[in-house]
Amino acid sequence: MGQAAVAAGPFADRRSRTRDLLARYPFAREVLDLYGALLGVQENAYGEVISARPGAPDLVAYVAERVVPAVVEVTVATGPEKLREAVADRFHSSNPRELVAAWIGGEQQDLVDRYLARASVGPVLEALGADVASSCIGPRDERHCKTCGGVPQLSYFAVASEDLAAGGRFLLCSRCHSTWGYARMTCPGCGEDSSSRLPIFNEEGNASGERGSVVRGLEGRLGDHRKENKAVFPHIRIEACESCRGYLLNIDLLADPDAVPIVDEIAALPLDLYAGERGFSKITPNLMGF
Repeated sequence: MGQAAVAAGPFADRRSRTRDLLARYPFAREVLDLYGALLGVQENAYGEVISARPGAPDLVAYVAERVVPAVVEVTVATGPEKLREAVADRFHSSNPRELVAAWIGGEQQDLVDRYLARASVGPVLEALGADVASSCIGPRDERHCKTCGGVPQLSYFAVASEDLAAGGRFLLCSRCHSTWGYARMTCPGCGEDSSSRLPIFNEEGNASGERGSVVRGLEGRLGDHRKENKAVFPHIRIEACESCRGYLLNIDLLADPDAVPIVDEIAALPLDLYAGERGFSKITPNLMGF
């Protein structure tokens, strides 16, 4: 593999998918525009840290000094107005090392702090892998990332070429982007495995099969985007839990092999709103706070 390919990492696919979804989902333009701009910063950080190879003791200082300022700059340039103002204020009134250390340490953070730390730390941990990510704080069990102890951001159904030992369902870590297999009918938030307590919400026409409750009412949110009774998100469903009232979005790569789960999850804003209106909370908000 050439040096350019190593530096690019997974970002070419994410950038291409972001462009595709911008054309498909104009209602998500604001968050996708920001995410697309962030990808450039994250790709640079990914390539540079592969060369620098900071060890775990230097992780906080490296990210705070080399990545956070670039994340702030691109957010202030392209983000929504409220986020631009909040990020600029927070950057000038806080110590970036504290923001980064709190995210790595698994501490509770407000929306702006978490956004800055997560956007900055993510590509670095992804590039350096388990040797550095293992220094992060968090439990290592079935419901948490085995690499860094982070919580899952989403689940996805694997394509045929992936290991199907867990029934084809995988979780993606919100902190280091590692993945691990997880049983299909089990809640990643609390471990509930009674199917009667695990409602699934699909749109009518969902390519994954209309199993569970049917999501209705998206037409009013999306103007005339939805036509001919076609599903807006034919490859995404809401997987919820009545026991802990948590949920994740599931991306079905069998239904749409071109999907990039981390990008498609960000674009599925109406499904997050639908779940929230029914009293469910996402196990963790995504990078954009949804």
